[in-house]
Amino acid sequence: MPSRLALAVGLLLVGIAADVGTTYVALTGSEYVEGSPVGRLFISRFGLLGGMLLTKVVGMAVIGVPVAVAGGTRRFVATLMCAGVGALSLAVAARNLLFVAGLWP
Repeated sequence: MPSRLALAVGLLLVGIAADVGTTYVALTGSEYVEGSPVGRLFISRFGLLGGMLLTKVVGMAVIGVPVAVAGGTRRFVATLMCAGVGALSLAVAARNLLFVAGLWP
């Protein structure tokens, strides 16, 4: 059975791929504007892939730093960061799909 960290890394990779793919489709195929001001800034400065990966790094820091400061082990911090950013990325990808389908305002 895979470890929690391995599952979290898998979730992170799937979430990033889904988010980048659906954001690309939304940006190129509609009037979509990146919802996050931070994401919008990074995408405008570093391009779609670079900007989105940078937003993931920032998200990991926002999740991981407080947990690390609170005394979490490195493995726990890494698991939480990967799972948290992966889950948020999947949620954003789902919203992007709904937007492209015309079901999100």
